[in-house]
Amino acid sequence: MRCFLALPVPDDLAAQLAGFASRLKVGRPLPEENIHLTLVFLDEQPLDALEDLNAELEVLHAPPATVDLAGLTTMGGAVPSVLTINAAGVDGLHKQVRQVVRRAGITLPHRRFRGHVTLARLPRTPTANDMSALGRALETHGAIRYPTVTLDTLSLYRSDLRPDGARYERLADYPLRG
Repeated sequence: MRCFLALPVPDDLAAQLAGFASRLKVGRPLPEENIHLTLVFLDEQPLDALEDLNAELEVLHAPPATVDLAGLTTMGGAVPSVLTINAAGVDGLHKQVRQVVRRAGITLPHRRFRGHVTLARLPRTPTANDMSALGRALETHGAIRYPTVTLDTLSLYRSDLRPDGARYERLADYPLRG
């Protein structure tokens, strides 16, 4: 099963972010229900590994994350694949969750972590118009900032890839209460 661990964004903030993304007219905005802050992508995992992970997460002692969402940017390399907003304040929680995943016996590739919330998926082969629209969005809204938010739940999500985009299902929630 293809899974990841993420912090769900409160419904009102998810609605604001989804509305903002759709007004930008850049790429394919994520639907409100898909907006989250990924901490660890688990990729394909067998059910027994997820059961072991669940047992570890059930006893996780981590404080809620105080998150600053500021700065529109792209990710994905020379030809960016996503439009995101930076999320500061989750590096420590990311490290702690990675340790829990490893204790559960799941091997993760070493990747540089950049806290972010994805707002839109960009075309694989962008046109000049796509790149122009992206440039305008970054120039006009690059310094966007949302009020600081406290995220107090870590969730295990299932990710199903479909031609029209990924669909996410929350499988389990783990309260963050330190």
